[in-house]
Amino acid sequence: MFKTDFVWLSFKNFKDIKFRGRERPSNYPLITILLFLSFCSVSNANKLSYDRNIAQWQEVAIPPWSDKGSRMVWDYAANYSELSWSVFKKDGQVLAQLNEEIVGNQSAHPNFTPLTKEFSGASTFFPVNNGWLIGFNHGEFGAALYWFSRNGRQHYKISNHQIVNFFITKEGIQAIEGLAHMGMSTGSVIRITRPKKNSRWHASTITQLPFAPLAISLKNDGVKLITLSDCLVSLDTENKVQTLLYFAPWDSFYPNSSVLSQDEQKLFIGMRQFVGEFDLNTKKLRLLVPSKEFLNKLPKDDEDRIRKTYGSE
Repeated sequence: MFKTDFVWLSFKNFKDIKFRGRERPSNYPLITILLFLSFCSVSNANKLSYDRNIAQWQEVAIPPWSDKGSRMVWDYAANYSELSWSVFKKDGQVLAQLNEEIVGNQSAHPNFTPLTKEFSGASTFFPVNNGWLIGFNHGEFGAALYWFSRNGRQHYKISNHQIVNFFITKEGIQAIEGLAHMGMSTGSVIRITRPKKNSRWHASTITQLPFAPLAISLKNDGVKLITLSDCLVSLDTENKVQTLLYFAPWDSFYPNSSVLSQDEQKLFIGMRQFVGEFDLNTKKLRLLVPSKEFLNKLPKDDEDRIRKTYGSE
């Protein structure tokens, strides 16, 4: 199936891709044009059946950066996969499901359509005692955090934060927010409070994050595990950031969800093409698929062009 947004995505991928300290090839726009002319997905994985239990999935090896050609073929094939996985936990088991199979929003949702003079298409919702906290996050086109009354007839703007997810802690309501776009990636953890019963809600920054956050999971001890656009970090109960995984390979795979194993020893991350399994003890990452049949593949001509552009060792 041909992707109509291929030109923009391809250019964005080459412009934003992190070469981990290595020099970006001077002819990287050329490969964009070549791929645009001939690219098509040859994967029929979306027609295959699969076991949602991630324990039954297979690991996919990540080519090393020392072999740029193979690494870029792997990156492009995964980036243009039509499959994106979300992870969740049920009866103690970590499961994954294709995003296209998720019907409706499984989280709390108001019975009205949130609209303001500036925004429509709300992306995140959180019920509070006097109504709703609602995030509008349109990426580079703008964002805001709003309060709405229970019936939606009253509302006001709290802040310009780009809310990704709300969550609750012992300290109250918090959220991760931020944006990754065109080489820029910023984010933070914020606290949302209402000092007095009749006062307005207020948002304040708890801590800055090194990159934009994409998903969050909370351990029983209060430690936050935050999947960022370029790495994985933990935030302890004193709000100190510790990097668990540098140079994450998912910077163009758009992680969307995370969940801890029952024993809290592993963190699973849903994203395009793969589910990531990060061992919190060994600090090792594995990328998983139901079977190798689910891997997207580039046409051989495109593989050859990429390898020629970047070289293979």
